[in-house]
Amino acid sequence: MSAPLSFPLPRLLRFLPMLLVAPMFVASVDAVGAAYLQGEPPAGLAAGLEAIERHDRAGFRLALETVERQTHGESIRLYLQTRWLLERVDEEPAAVAAQLREHPQDPLAPLLKRRYLDHLAEQESWGQYQLVFERAPEITAGTRRQCAYWEAELALEGTLTGDQADEALAVWQQGRSQPEACDPAFAWLESNDYLDAAAYRARIRAAVTAGQDGLARYLVRRGPTGLVAYRDRWIALRDRPATAVAERIEAEGDAEAITQGLLWLAKKDPARARELLERASRLELVDDEQAGSVARLAALKAAYRYEPQAYEWLREVPLSARDHEVWTWTVRSALRHLDWSRVKRAIDAMPEEIAAEREWRFWRAEADHRLGQKTAARQAWRELAETPDYHGFLAADRLGIRYPLPAEAIEPPQPADEAVADLEGRPWLALAFALQRLDRPEDARRLFEHALDNVADERLPALAWLADQAGWADRASVVLARMKAFHDPEWLAARYATPYRSLVEAQAERQAIPPAWVYSVMRRESLFMRDIGSGVGAQGLMQLMPATGRWINRQADLGLAPLRLTDPGTNIALGAAYLGHMAERFDERYPLAIAAYNAGPGRVRDWLPEVPLPGDVWVDTILFDETRAYARAVLAGMVIYHWRLTGRPERLGTLLPVIPSAD
Repeated sequence: MSAPLSFPLPRLLRFLPMLLVAPMFVASVDAVGAAYLQGEPPAGLAAGLEAIERHDRAGFRLALETVERQTHGESIRLYLQTRWLLERVDEEPAAVAAQLREHPQDPLAPLLKRRYLDHLAEQESWGQYQLVFERAPEITAGTRRQCAYWEAELALEGTLTGDQADEALAVWQQGRSQPEACDPAFAWLESNDYLDAAAYRARIRAAVTAGQDGLARYLVRRGPTGLVAYRDRWIALRDRPATAVAERIEAEGDAEAITQGLLWLAKKDPARARELLERASRLELVDDEQAGSVARLAALKAAYRYEPQAYEWLREVPLSARDHEVWTWTVRSALRHLDWSRVKRAIDAMPEEIAAEREWRFWRAEADHRLGQKTAARQAWRELAETPDYHGFLAADRLGIRYPLPAEAIEPPQPADEAVADLEGRPWLALAFALQRLDRPEDARRLFEHALDNVADERLPALAWLADQAGWADRASVVLARMKAFHDPEWLAARYATPYRSLVEAQAERQAIPPAWVYSVMRRESLFMRDIGSGVGAQGLMQLMPATGRWINRQADLGLAPLRLTDPGTNIALGAAYLGHMAERFDERYPLAIAAYNAGPGRVRDWLPEVPLPGDVWVDTILFDETRAYARAVLAGMVIYHWRLTGRPERLGTLLPVIPSAD
């Protein structure tokens, strides 16, 4: 067995700018730094990463010696050391402990700390676990590691503090099963009389609410006697709310049960919930706050179903229970039924900060126009049309004026040499660019974010320029978002980058769809990060589910094998084919096809109107907030990408046909 790899203490950074006093030496470092950000990665970095993957200890030592001679050598060495240890926590725990102790500010230290804590918990090294848990760097521990910390406290002290006990009880009372690591803390709670009948009732109620009936049954068996009736009462309120709530009202039961039952009923039958709420309020079985919460949910559920009475119900919601959702869906309820007087009245009733949102400024102007106040409408639209976004494009279409896009793409402003030199002198930033060039995107992004936290606002344009020059579209967009440069003409080309252009155009032509659509979806889905995945399993540039990828591969007869969804060519081919399928399925109506790509075709069919609706009205009354924002972003992106690819924008109005009725 080979000896553990040991690392000497960090040496002085011989190339720090403060030590560079000889002009010739400064020029040399500037050249090397520029190479990291804009050219070749430092010697030894690639070899070190390859040695880590091969478990080649000798090759790794040699790579460390090589990187030490490079600019930012100490930071590169530190990165490689941590990357080596991340794969060997169980083999070299002493080296891991030393690395965390000596370099808590290392960008990869939080990741290393989490893995080391898991190792210590497995080994039941509770003293070390507690020490490492409490020491920098700060991490989001999560429930499992937090429970392990309480187990360490019990092993070392034999008890939990009052605050720790309260925190552990809050975890226990959640309506879902918790990690096994929590069992020792939960056992301590039970043996110390924290898990009394009231606690069991609270968790049973939470479990029933979460649909975890198995957990509720377990709690009834384990807890004190008399819980069966309590559980059954809450299940009845959830599953048969109309009957159960009426019975609770008749028996003048407790307000909490009646309120929760009414909330469940409001999701299924808003009208019946309102009837029973009126009866409970008349008998003073619920207070004003509880009544307001039920009235709010019943009105919103009616609005989500596009029921005509929703507008009045929303207006009847007490002011104390009105939130952003209530205010905005009051307008959407009127908008969905093309009732312009109500649209105007609802927007005028909004709090000023909500009415000032661009969406409502546009529809307020539309209502004015429809009601004959055309001068006021045109003035409002002129102000909106100055910004190249979804509602700005709609406003420009209403006025028949050109979009506020340059006649041709403008190059972003090249920063001063001083700003570039400052950024090139930052070790973690230089290393982030080097890793990006070596196709190590996850670590590259992690180091970039670490470095970005220390970049002053006046340096952000230079950093955005460097990222754009390096073809690092996602980081350029991140920096521009921090700059709030969402619509600056000189940055539009950087924000709407066109990587993989030959792949996109070839697959768009193959599927007979606009390449601007492919690009806009790709940008919204992944911001061009080919390696990312979602929590539900979607992968790659166009965030395809594996099952969807397999299906469209067969359906479109693409013949792709194997289906590597992180491969740009594969992902773009599958994504374009799926877009083409959605376009065909929804008769080339882009709003429907775009919404279906995000939320699924079945939901889009459920959202079809009872009577034909203008496309822009349908988009702004989409049920899901996420899908509504998604559709707007993709449609606006199609306009801008058409400009990027052809030199002229496509009018948004041409992408918004009348949406047919469900019949």
